[in-house]
Amino acid sequence: MRAYSEYWLVLLFLAMVGGIYFFLGWRVALFAFVLSTLWFGIIFILATRPPGIPEFVSDEVGSDEQHVVRRDVLPKLPVMDRLRLALAAACGSSFLLWITLALLGR
Repeated sequence: MRAYSEYWLVLLFLAMVGGIYFFLGWRVALFAFVLSTLWFGIIFILATRPPGIPEFVSDEVGSDEQHVVRRDVLPKLPVMDRLRLALAAACGSSFLLWITLALLGR
């Protein structure tokens, strides 16, 4: 993605919430905004420190003592990549809600 794609994602998100407000009403727009904000927070926090796999290791070959270490499977993402990923998830969740409610409403 380009350098300023975060601004376009924010504008897309606001346009989607505005479209939901225009077509489906303020209650649905508020629900979509809250749901998208929740997904934004979940993705942004999980991308900060992705879940790791616990691994039991021994210091010595014949030792009975084992230590638990964390093995990171996913890399830690920079702030701007986390922001883009979280904004894309927020846009996707509001878009799916809009499409689902628009199709069920017909």
